[in-house]
Amino acid sequence: MKPRKTIDAATIARLLSHEDEHGMGRIFMYAFVNEVIRQKRPFPFDCETAQVSSDLMIVDNQGRSIAVEHRRNRLSLTLNDQRSETSALIEYHGGAYRQVILDWLAACFRYTSLQPELRKELTRYAKSIQRRIWFTKVLPVH
Repeated sequence: MKPRKTIDAATIARLLSHEDEHGMGRIFMYAFVNEVIRQKRPFPFDCETAQVSSDLMIVDNQGRSIAVEHRRNRLSLTLNDQRSETSALIEYHGGAYRQVILDWLAACFRYTSLQPELRKELTRYAKSIQRRIWFTKVLPVH
């Protein structure tokens, strides 16, 4: 399972990074914050100044951070605001995990009409998420 986590983390980090070659700037970051985080709880976060590390730590210039832990069938987000000394944990499991990731990818997809290669990549990633959840829930393990 280790390689899968690395691939997922790298894919998410690449999509969130405004400096990546995908050319979408911060659009995917905004979609992530709005579709994944703010659907669960309000969290002030400055996407314009956010920086993403390869280990999925996202930090804005106001001292707020989002630590993303992404594993098969689970997404955990640790939200920290150093200015107000508040911290929160958001966790998605199973079907909720699947839905939130697919909603985020669908939001990203809407902005890529002029980038067919990027659309293909998003579609492949979404299909891998769908397959993975389906196999772990439907097929018995022997």
